Amino acid sequence: MSRFETLHASVAAVLPQIIAFRHDLHAHPELSGSEENTARKVSEALTAAGISHETKIGGMNGIVATIQGGRGPGKTIALRGDMDALPITEENNVPYKSQNPGVMHACGHDGHTANLLGTALVLNALKDSFAGTVKFFFQPAEETVSGASTMVAAGCMEGVDAVLMLHGWPDFAPGTIGLRVGPAMASSDSWRLTIHGEGGHAAYPHKTVDPVFVSAQLVTALQSLVSRELSPTEPVVVTVAMLHAGTARNIIAEKAELAGTVRTLNKAIRDSMPERMERIIKGICDSFRATYEFTFSPGTPPVINDESIVALVREVGEELFGTENLITLKEPTMGAEDFSFYLEHAPGAMIRLGTGCPYLLHTPKYDFGDAPLETGMLLMAETARRFLDS
Repeated sequence: MSRFETLHASVAAVLPQIIAFRHDLHAHPELSGSEENTARKVSEALTAAGISHETKIGGMNGIVATIQGGRGPGKTIALRGDMDALPITEENNVPYKSQNPGVMHACGHDGHTANLLGTALVLNALKDSFAGTVKFFFQPAEETVSGASTMVAAGCMEGVDAVLMLHGWPDFAPGTIGLRVGPAMASSDSWRLTIHGEGGHAAYPHKTVDPVFVSAQLVTALQSLVSRELSPTEPVVVTVAMLHAGTARNIIAEKAELAGTVRTLNKAIRDSMPERMERIIKGICDSFRATYEFTFSPGTPPVINDESIVALVREVGEELFGTENLITLKEPTMGAEDFSFYLEHAPGAMIRLGTGCPYLLHTPKYDFGDAPLETGMLLMAETARRFLDS
């Protein structure tokens, strides 16, 4: 058989097992940091296939599996899939509906994990066809953006020359993939602000320092960073997502608490945002006699897809699925992905994998589905082999 015929046969051989595996994961989702049973099932499947792996990476539920090519030493490529679910009650009427109340795979990580396991089984069967090493990162806690950085700190990227992931995308039909060179997803950093005033009776505001009034000025003023300090060609989102103050309608509060996120595609702008924000916060608080406490917590860097890796995926995709099934993404998304932590150590790319689900990610009716699994396994397995051959 030809190279592609062998690949297709290997994928077809494991596809029923992988579909059943995804259904099991979907029915038994686990939240970030609690993926013990999911990790156990992955480990059991890897063990049954004779694939070497380490568990409890970084003290969490991460797994790193390794397959050595039968043609000798060479480069190393890492493939990543995330395992955690979301605190959402599922509304789908499917046989594999979530059995864990209030928890579901609303972002498709059941599909990501199943796809990565299937790719490992396929490449294990084909290991005599390539040289070098393939690593498989079964990652916990993507939704809380703590899993990737923990695995990187534990050394999973040592010796890795490239890294790749697929993310299910409902906007695209099954059998299609979305590609983009350069910025693909934004950074996401968190901030919290407490404004301290002097409370009092609502009838006598002149005897108080009203933190709600100060907060109102700040909610508006912080948007001037985007509209008046930064180039309109640079996407930046400053979000005030929380504002809590007061206990009764006739009491001016003692303090107000605000929190939100900052997202950008530009590292220099990202690094400048804490100073820019605090300058405005301090100026307004000083103007209205309030004091404040401000913290800015770095989260995930932007996802920047490497040109050469995307070109390789495009080459493989065209041969496997045809040019008509490759979609060039015209713009990035301002959502975030902790896959970016791996990209700080090796070139790589995040690829959109069409799922065709009519519902959005992170909603009670999202379902990764079975149809994308074959496409995902074919693409990841052949891209890994092609990279190691180059």
